[in-house]
Amino acid sequence: MAGILLESGVVLVPLACAALYVIVMSNVLLTVFGLAAVVGAGAVYRLRYHYSSGARTDLIATSKHSNDRGRKQTKEADILDRENEDFREIVQDAQEHCDGDSETIQSSGALLSEATTSDSAKYDMEKHGGALSYDHRCFYIDGRATWVLATDFDYWRLPIALSAESENAKLAAGIADAARDTWKRALLQLKTLGFNAVRIRFHWGFHSPSKGKYNFTGSRDVGSLLALCEELNILVIACVGPFIGSDVQGGGYPFWLIQRDHIRLRHLWRSAIKLWDNRFAAAEAEWFDKIISILTKHEIVTKNAHGRGCVVVVQLENHLGTHSVLGLPLALHDETRFLARMARERTLRVPLVTNNLNWPGDFSTLAARVWIQIERKLRAYRIIKEPFRADIPGFTVHNIVSTPVDRDAMAQITQIETAPMVALELYGTDVKQNGSFSDQIEFALSQGLSAFSLPGFFKRSCPGNVDSPLRTVCAGDDYAAVAEDGMLSPDARTARLVLYAARALEQQLAASDLVGSRPWILRANRPSVRGVSIDSLSLNAVQVRRQWEHANVGMQSYSSASKNKSANVDDNDQLGIVTYIDGREMPADGERELAFLFSLADAPVLGKGCSFALTGTLGPRRRGIFAANILVGEQASEDPLALTASSKEIYARVALDKDSEAWVCAEEGVQSGQLFFLGKCQVSGHAEVEVVDVEHAKGHKFSFVIPKPGPGVFKVTSDSGVSVTVALLSQVALDTLAVGYGAHSRVDAKNQKNVSSTGLASAVAWGADGLTWSGVNSIDCALSSASAGKHIVAISQQQPQLESGALQPIEDSDTNVDEAYSKHAVVWQFVAGGSDTSTTIESVTDFERRTTSFDSLPWKLLPTMADLETMDEINVMSWQRDLGTFAYQASDLGFNASNVVYRCQVRLKPKHVMSGKILLQLNMRHRCTLWVNGINMSGHQTFYERARKAGLISGYIESWRNPGASAGADRWGGTATFDVTGAMRLSNAEDEEGALNEVIIIVESFGVGTQADGGNDARTPRGLISAYWHGFNFVGEDHDDSEIHDHEHDKRTEQMRAKWEICSVDVTKLSNSFNSSGFPDEATQAGWVAAVEHPLAHQQWSTRVQLNVDAGVQWLRWRLPAAPDGFASEPVFLRVIGRATVYIWANDVLLSKHHPSNTESLVLLRGGTRGLHALDSQVKVMMYGWAEDSSDSTAIPVELSLVNGDIELSNE
Repeated sequence: MAGILLESGVVLVPLACAALYVIVMSNVLLTVFGLAAVVGAGAVYRLRYHYSSGARTDLIATSKHSNDRGRKQTKEADILDRENEDFREIVQDAQEHCDGDSETIQSSGALLSEATTSDSAKYDMEKHGGALSYDHRCFYIDGRATWVLATDFDYWRLPIALSAESENAKLAAGIADAARDTWKRALLQLKTLGFNAVRIRFHWGFHSPSKGKYNFTGSRDVGSLLALCEELNILVIACVGPFIGSDVQGGGYPFWLIQRDHIRLRHLWRSAIKLWDNRFAAAEAEWFDKIISILTKHEIVTKNAHGRGCVVVVQLENHLGTHSVLGLPLALHDETRFLARMARERTLRVPLVTNNLNWPGDFSTLAARVWIQIERKLRAYRIIKEPFRADIPGFTVHNIVSTPVDRDAMAQITQIETAPMVALELYGTDVKQNGSFSDQIEFALSQGLSAFSLPGFFKRSCPGNVDSPLRTVCAGDDYAAVAEDGMLSPDARTARLVLYAARALEQQLAASDLVGSRPWILRANRPSVRGVSIDSLSLNAVQVRRQWEHANVGMQSYSSASKNKSANVDDNDQLGIVTYIDGREMPADGERELAFLFSLADAPVLGKGCSFALTGTLGPRRRGIFAANILVGEQASEDPLALTASSKEIYARVALDKDSEAWVCAEEGVQSGQLFFLGKCQVSGHAEVEVVDVEHAKGHKFSFVIPKPGPGVFKVTSDSGVSVTVALLSQVALDTLAVGYGAHSRVDAKNQKNVSSTGLASAVAWGADGLTWSGVNSIDCALSSASAGKHIVAISQQQPQLESGALQPIEDSDTNVDEAYSKHAVVWQFVAGGSDTSTTIESVTDFERRTTSFDSLPWKLLPTMADLETMDEINVMSWQRDLGTFAYQASDLGFNASNVVYRCQVRLKPKHVMSGKILLQLNMRHRCTLWVNGINMSGHQTFYERARKAGLISGYIESWRNPGASAGADRWGGTATFDVTGAMRLSNAEDEEGALNEVIIIVESFGVGTQADGGNDARTPRGLISAYWHGFNFVGEDHDDSEIHDHEHDKRTEQMRAKWEICSVDVTKLSNSFNSSGFPDEATQAGWVAAVEHPLAHQQWSTRVQLNVDAGVQWLRWRLPAAPDGFASEPVFLRVIGRATVYIWANDVLLSKHHPSNTESLVLLRGGTRGLHALDSQVKVMMYGWAEDSSDSTAIPVELSLVNGDIELSNE
């Protein structure tokens, strides 16, 4: 409340007063219309909220008493006071899920008793700076400048076999082993792709299925996951939430918390309006108690069994901006303050970071710049208090190419000048928008970002019901660079090379400053580059970054260095120079050779202000990262080998020993360029290389090394014995390059101490996809038909250890050795085993089917508003549809799985029918399928996904026009009317009971709202909201209708006789709240019978199923044969084609869903880097559909087939 009144009020109230003054002074009539408009808008907003939030009883009856436990307790009292035993069971269920938590309210009031300031929650760099420190340039780990290059790793999205809990110790151990194996495969791939970190979003709801119950074992053992990251030398950005993103149901909040509507999630009272809620704060504290206690054991400032921990920073919340898009402070500063206080109280020591969604609005707009000045004045007069600031202000960028970051603008607004730039969500744009992940990475590094994470770089699998409506049908990652089975797109291969090139120059780039192309003052003991320019390119296309003078001492002495600008620098120090070139302005019709102009310190200047020039091209991606002033062997030799300049990109630097390295470059046909070394060098090897020795100023000698076209290896050796082995690779080889980064160290000759070699690789290999380095020198290859027989070349100091029998070594004397890379001491060759024949699955076993029996489902009576009212109340009702509104939503009963089933049984006689048609009106979210007396009546869908390219205003207008919004406010519309006359039964005139009519409705929810960006949508209705009949009434049947005097309301009495029932799966009773379709019989072993296969003309197993839409829900299952030896990682997909709703399980893990469309779906059943690994797999499929999608009004053809390999989807 204080945040709104004190921070928003000082801006909004004066603006409102000024607007009102203008209106009053201009026209009295206009004032009247203005006030009427305000009142009308308030009424419309209230009506809209009435339907979007589920608060429907306010328009039906007003309670004579109230308490803190919310409206649901009023409804429960109304029902129970009537002593209606039929509804007692469902009322008790609702009470269990919507407990008021009065004790928690009392105990949480003291949580904010002590003030928390930015200084009190600040990271203690004096105490922990030796392990981790930072400045505005980068992070320093153990004093070494380090980038944090991450991608999101959502462990809760990875399907784990045996995912259910078990008391059996052996089974529990199997779950833990399966989880570790799956995690390791995925982590090794991202590490091999060049990432050195992951951002892990810890999912509160995944660990807490019900109130007070937490699970951190098996597939939820995040402590083991963090230990595995330490073992693999992977850094971690820990996002503890509680809100973790808009791509998951409820934003990551547990369902049991969402069900308690007396708690204001994220303190939201209404959309975009926040009021502090101690109940919600207490729930957050409970989650922090659990997750922080695990993180503190794995902080990078903590020493453990793996040396140091892996958690570098902890992200508080997500997208919790302190300002709006216009730069105005419209959020509660106390939210971040409270979360930071809880983290520090639980002894968390690493820096805290936030993620602001509104880049660049919060840091660069005019409103933001103006508001910062207003804030200072208001604080000076103590009108508002000092805002809370986390250690590092992170942000989200959707396209850093078109919206470059501005560190100075960010520092001005946040008033934090010593924090590095951290993009916690750096999105890759669609290819049609002229962007990609490789572009985002390269531009981020050139603009000085020290840490970033790439959501969606790996295609996020959609197991169970994890996804929010925004990502329904798994359509949210169509831009992913790496497929679900681990296959790399061309963009992923390009991004991998960019990451490799950046990490090869990490020590020169991480702690660097952006300098101009004009030469700068530089004094050094040896000739060094002091200026770089590119002839014929604009200044905007060239960005030069220079290594910070004091980067070698890190932040351990940063304070003294920054205070003393004249701090001594060793004369032998050589500041690394890195030049980024963007060649998009060059013609796209061909390669153009560029002239690289370099200026040397203390050397004469030749034409165009340069001392010497090199030529080179940019390569296929039309960009480049080029190095200058690179030393090799500086820690072991007083006369190291110096690369003065280069016009050839270096993709990897492998530390072989104390005075030698190996570099990986492209051959001349891919990217041409030269290497310019200080001193006279000797060159040897198979590659054809031209060496030109020149002498420059003051007697210094240089060697131009000019490679000739073609792949190969050559070695450059200085007079002091320091050497560099250079491998020239073709484009095909570069596309399969795999660089291994381990905990490599070498000896400092001066101090005789082991010094970590951050950024230098331990080994490289190329030749086949699926190569991974699992250790410093351990290589493995995922066997598949695509890799079988491939020639693998590796470079490392010692022969790589083989993790499995996938690779066989080749000696130089073998006839099939690759001559271009043979006879080099550090080059090793292998051949991949296996068979080049695809492991096709031609048949399956135990092919069975069954049909859901609706009569055997566990039905519960569901009251409508008609069950709560008396006949007098019915007569005064203004809207008939209120009587058909259900007293409880599906989520009130824990039914948050995808499907909820409803049943209505009505007995009709001819005299009940009042018109020629019997109509049933339904309002639901999001997709329903209707059967009347076993006849499929099709259904309808209410779902609106806001277009990504839609403007802000047009997007909101469309959301108002279309019900079932995927995010944000949901309008009350969405009612569809079904004519069920032809399917209804009427009894004979002499039949006293009437003919029984049964209506079955399946409502599929695409997920609950996420509560993101101020949208109070986590509790918008799901399931069947209302159902009401037209065309018959029951006046005079089993009740006194004498009080009904308004015959216009007679027809409304059918709602009182139409009893509804509901059934689904209570997810709070499951070990995994997201692993259920919602059908109570999904795990039954009864009713299965052998089925007949109808093969299609496919190479592998396939069948065509004729889905009888009138038969209801149908199930299939079969067993896949075990994968051949060595081919456990071969991906196997299930292809689904058909206009039906299809759910797919493998080994009891709900993998994915296929929704009716003309687009086929591919579901990864097993294999790949992120699929299930199992010798034997049982596949289960559930299907149902609409009559309108059938070819003959009764059957829908659904094609199921098994496929493997690199597959592209086809859209008809």
